[in-house]
Amino acid sequence: MKIADIKATVEHIKPQRDSDAYAGQESLTFLRCTVTTDDGLTGAGVTGRFLAAEVAHLLNGGMAAALAGVNPLDHEAVSALLARKFNPRQSTGVFVSALSALDLALWDIKGKALAQPVARLIGGAHTAMPAYATAGLPAFSEAELVAACKKALANGFRGAKIIVGAGRSIDEDAQRIRAVRAVIGTAPLMLDANCAYTVAEAKRLAALVADCDIAFFEEPLRGNDIPSLAALRRAISIPLASGQMIQSVTWFRDALTTGALDILQPNAAFCGGLTAMLRILALAEAHGVPVTGAGGFEAANLPAMAGHAHGGMLEVHGAHVALRARFATEPEFRDGQLHVPAVPGLGFSLKD
Repeated sequence: MKIADIKATVEHIKPQRDSDAYAGQESLTFLRCTVTTDDGLTGAGVTGRFLAAEVAHLLNGGMAAALAGVNPLDHEAVSALLARKFNPRQSTGVFVSALSALDLALWDIKGKALAQPVARLIGGAHTAMPAYATAGLPAFSEAELVAACKKALANGFRGAKIIVGAGRSIDEDAQRIRAVRAVIGTAPLMLDANCAYTVAEAKRLAALVADCDIAFFEEPLRGNDIPSLAALRRAISIPLASGQMIQSVTWFRDALTTGALDILQPNAAFCGGLTAMLRILALAEAHGVPVTGAGGFEAANLPAMAGHAHGGMLEVHGAHVALRARFATEPEFRDGQLHVPAVPGLGFSLKD
C-alpha cells in the first residue's frame, strides 16, 4: 500500500447567528486533509483555522510530493521523514517566517522614510562589525576543507567555521577538525553540527578535540533541547552556541535563565525580524551572554548587530554565495568587517 494523493482544503462554516462568531471571525473555519492510497482507501484528518491556507499549501505541495509512494501504515516513519525535510530544527513556522520578512521590510521603509540607516535608528553603536566565514562545507574532502578555511582567513575573515555531524563518523569529523587546526594556527575555529548529535555523541566529539581551542560548538544537539544543552554545557569545556533558526523569544529567555548556552545566535530572518531580535539582544545583555551571527543573511542582521551596543560578530555563510549574487547592493566587507552602508534603510537591495 502506498500513498497516492494528499489533498487539503480549507472550509468555512458560517455561523447561523453573528453572535456565534468568535472575535468577529467565522469560528468554524478549519482545514480538512484527505489521504488516498493506491488501492482506493481514504483517510480524513482535520486541523484548526490558524494559517489554514498556508498549512493547506504545504500539505498540497511539499508534503504530498515527499510522501508519494510511502506506506501510510508507517506513521512513525512518515512523521520522522516530514520532520527531517520540513522542520529539522523543530523551530520553523509559517507565521514567524512570514513575520520576519515583513518586519524587515517595515524597518527598511522606516529607514527610507526618515532618511537614515536602520542601524542608526536602532542606536548607531557601531559603523562596522567583524565577520567570520562558514567555510568548511560538508561535501568537501579533507584537503578541500583545509584549503577553504585557509582561503577565508587569507581573505580577512576573523575566523572559520566547519560543519560536523553531516554523515561522517565522529572520529572522521575529529580528524578533519584537527587537520584544519594544524594549518590555520591560532585563528578562531568554530564547529556547527546543525542539531545532529545526542548529548553522548556531542560529549565524545568534544573530548576528541578538547585541545583544538574551539571558539564555539554551534547547535550540537537534536531539537535544540534546552535541558540537554544545559547538561552538555556542564560536561564539556567548549563554549556552546545556538539560536540561528529559533522562532520564539521565550526559547531564548529559557536558554538564558537555565544557563544552557555561552553564546546566543538570533537571526532576524527567522526570529521575527529586527523587532524580535532587539528583544533577544536586550535579554542577552541583561544576562551577560554575548551574541554572534549564524544562519546567514548577514545583510539583514547587520543593522541590529551594529545598531545595538550588545551586537556581535556576523557570519558570512559559504552556502549563500548564490543568494549574495542576487543582491544589487549590499554591505561592504573590508578589513575583516561588514560596514554599515551610509544609505537610508537596511542597506541592501535585491535585483529584480
